[in-house]
Amino acid sequence: MKALQFIFFIIIIISINACAYMRHNDGFHEDMLALPVEEHVDEVVSPGSLWTPSAKFVDMYRDSRAQRVGDIVVVQIVESSSAQKEAKTEADKKNSIDNTITDVLGLPLDQSSVFGYGITPTLNASTSTSFEGDGKTSRKGNISAVVSARVVRVLPSGNLMISGKKETRVNAEHQYIVISGIIRPDDIASNNTIVSSYIADMQLDYYGSGMIGDAQNKGFVARALDKIWPF
Repeated sequence: MKALQFIFFIIIIISINACAYMRHNDGFHEDMLALPVEEHVDEVVSPGSLWTPSAKFVDMYRDSRAQRVGDIVVVQIVESSSAQKEAKTEADKKNSIDNTITDVLGLPLDQSSVFGYGITPTLNASTSTSFEGDGKTSRKGNISAVVSARVVRVLPSGNLMISGKKETRVNAEHQYIVISGIIRPDDIASNNTIVSSYIADMQLDYYGSGMIGDAQNKGFVARALDKIWPF
């Protein structure tokens, strides 16, 4: 009976763990992507004006770079990170004691007349401790891609809050690139592109789903056992 209860408990744990499992995209950029895009309202033109929104060549000298909500800006993602840390510690300590006891309570211990034979008690002791520790860690990452993002908000400072997502499907494999952050209009190049290194508070997520992604993850049974296994 107890064995059946234990098996039932394991099944419940596995079921809860399976339901709680989510893919890598767990709302990482929801705050950016959920922002509504404000509709652009045309300015009221005075009657008889020579310049109207529908006039020909009205945008001839207009700056084509993103500057308003809903505009598109091309983000060139060029990220390369490398970190290395090394630590080493050595410690060595030695102690030694060498003493000779010549008398106890005024009685000499090296005279045979006292105990019938001559003795010379000595005390010798030595200790030695040593410690050596060595640690090293390194990490590298590189990503290069191009993603079009839209302006979702214009901040009071004039900076632009952008958000973009790119999905690529190859056979049964899906790849996603999600990016969001804040940019300065002055950092946008004349061809309406900006390098990712100029994005403040950037959040970049690059992940995939499908057969390859599934092969990189443990099964829900293995994940459940890892959580409850005490050893």
